Amino acid sequence: ILTVAPFDTIEEAIDEANATEYGLAAYLFTGAADTQQRLVGGLSAGAVSVNYLKGVSADAPYGGVKQSGYGYEGGEQGVRSFQILKMVNGLGSFG
Repeated sequence: ILTVAPFDTIEEAIDEANATEYGLAAYLFTGAADTQQRLVGGLSAGAVSVNYLKGVSADAPYGGVKQSGYGYEGGEQGVRSFQILKMVNGLGSFG
């Protein structure tokens, strides 16, 4: 699903994009470096692609925020979602 809506300021665009309960991915297209930085920093999304539509590397962690996704896949973070950690303290010691 793609939503296209007009906006007057970058802040308004960020507010509108973040107003949804979902945040799997965001895509933005601009040649202005300052606009790229403001959007990347302000958007609540698990992945942000800047002037890029191709897939991501299998080594890259991919997951959403808010009500999107069900954890991470890919990369070290994807492996960690299948692990159960246990802290063991003082094994083999006395006192």
